[in-house]
Amino acid sequence: MTRKTMKAEFREILEKIPDDKKVIGKKLIEELSFMEKTLASLKRQIEENGELEHFQQGKQDFLRESPALKGYNTTVQRYSVMYRQLTDLMGKTQEAEKSNAVYDFLKEEKPLPLPPIGAMTF
Repeated sequence: MTRKTMKAEFREILEKIPDDKKVIGKKLIEELSFMEKTLASLKRQIEENGELEHFQQGKQDFLRESPALKGYNTTVQRYSVMYRQLTDLMGKTQEAEKSNAVYDFLKEEKPLPLPPIGAMTF
């Protein structure tokens, strides 16, 4: 993929990725770009043909989820995971590290102090 065909969004992310991880970033961007084209094609098919299709095989006769919709849903999930992998290559920002400090504090397993047994009423 040449720089001219890379989306501005991906270029910005790639610039923020450390040099030692740029090769991985470029490969993820290639796959994400392909997935975007695939999603656009599947979306057109769904818009033209609908979410359901008539299925008939032997005595079976029913409506089912269209293969295009099934492929779209799967690809969207994989796109989301891969996009997250790409953004994770950038490393954490100071803002993200601060928010994680709060999360880390909250997830610490500290037992809550219990009142004395005589003080408890039911």
